[in-house]
Amino acid sequence: MIKLILPFPPSVNHLFAQNKQNAKLRFKTKKYKDWIEECEKIKIDEKAEGECTISYKIFFPDDRIRDGQNYIKAPLDFLVQHGVIKEDNRRIVKGEQWIDGGIDRKNPRVEITIKEFQKNI
Repeated sequence: MIKLILPFPPSVNHLFAQNKQNAKLRFKTKKYKDWIEECEKIKIDEKAEGECTISYKIFFPDDRIRDGQNYIKAPLDFLVQHGVIKEDNRRIVKGEQWIDGGIDRKNPRVEITIKEFQKNI
């Protein structure tokens, strides 16, 4: 089992912006780049070897109504980019869930638990 704590991520709605001249081009927003920079300060030693399940416990910065699913894309991409998991497709990630951890105004974050997938026999 692997456990990681990352800063509260930007929502999927704030990851990319589109080029106004060419709608097909998109680029990472400043908010997303700043979040990645903050995450890269965290030491990651463990790697998942194969199929896994991932749980995201999200501690929100305030009481605004939010769609929790919008906050798992950035952490998942980060896990792949840093080799914690091999890929984020269904052949590797066999299940995901997000859990509302409540509000933590001083330390909003996402606590990630990665477990080896257990096949039913």
